[in-house]
Amino acid sequence: MSITRSILIKLFVKPFYRQHAGLFVFLFIIMFGVVGILDGAKFTDYHFFLIKGILQNPFLFLLVLFFWLLYSKKTEQFILNILRSPEFSFLQILSLLDNKKLYSLLVWIQFMLFLPIVFYILIIFAAGIYMHAYMMCIIILTYLISLILICARWYMYVIQIPGISLTIVKSKFSFKAKETPYWSFLIRYVGRDKKLLFAAIKIYSCTILYEMVVSQTRVVYDLRMILIFFSLGILGHGLLIHQLRDMEETRLVFYRTIPRTLLNRFLQYGLIYFILLLPEFITIASLTPYYLHFSDAFLFTLFSYSLLLFLNSLLFIQFFRMKDYLKIILCIFLFIYFCVLSKSVPWLCIALFLSSIAVFFGRYYQFERKSHY
Repeated sequence: MSITRSILIKLFVKPFYRQHAGLFVFLFIIMFGVVGILDGAKFTDYHFFLIKGILQNPFLFLLVLFFWLLYSKKTEQFILNILRSPEFSFLQILSLLDNKKLYSLLVWIQFMLFLPIVFYILIIFAAGIYMHAYMMCIIILTYLISLILICARWYMYVIQIPGISLTIVKSKFSFKAKETPYWSFLIRYVGRDKKLLFAAIKIYSCTILYEMVVSQTRVVYDLRMILIFFSLGILGHGLLIHQLRDMEETRLVFYRTIPRTLLNRFLQYGLIYFILLLPEFITIASLTPYYLHFSDAFLFTLFSYSLLLFLNSLLFIQFFRMKDYLKIILCIFLFIYFCVLSKSVPWLCIALFLSSIAVFFGRYYQFERKSHY
């Protein structure tokens, strides 16, 4: 491996996987962990039927392609942030390389960032060949190569012509108590910096909820399996909540000095997570009352809302590292699984809601993020 390639891997590839380790662990649990065994099916059977649906259902196929596009935008955003960062301005020296050599290096870097998708595409190819779906496999291969080549070409353009492609707008938070409520800072942060993660979570949770409720309730009205799958999507918000709290502790520390009651502060968080859950609430409303009873629709709403409030309050006990936070989320999922089987989800919702209030009121002013984190 050349020195240049080794340096680029250390600057781009390793930090990318390190920064998004939580997201990959969550996806791995969904694809290869809990989901594959929930219904008692074999691991290989589950993925074969999933891939069969991707290759035979046009809507699902386009949805998967859209997910891969979101992932490519995520990698593109990460690389461009590094290239545009002042401390990495020395990377402009890459523009001195021959065009073909530079482009091949960037294609290789983008390929390394696409390894999780490449791995699953190989599985899709194996199933596609078995099903004689050669045309779909060719489309997928062409699409993947196109994404990699286009992203690499854009990186090359930014490196060679930084003055034209670079437009950095530094936005600073300015607090105006009467004009700008606190919750709007966090919502704007999600819309500006975390829109891809937000979109991926919403597509999963809303799609799973809608498709499973419509197909399941037509046969038998049993919501237990639906609630288990739906809880995975809601718990996926934990990744977003962790990053929101991290942003608060680095950019919005001043808010603690503002004269506000604890009730007002809690209501601010309550409004934030109500807004973030609007896509799920709209999906639940669209399913009621034809597919969902009113009581069950209220249960799904209360469950998702109280769970997000609880995940937020946990980070006022201690700002857990992402890997530790994910372990806690996994334990919560196992407890939810037990509550679903024991038909005690309503009591769980009440316990989560009351616990989130108790933890927040008890720990808000005592919380202090450790400097060695």
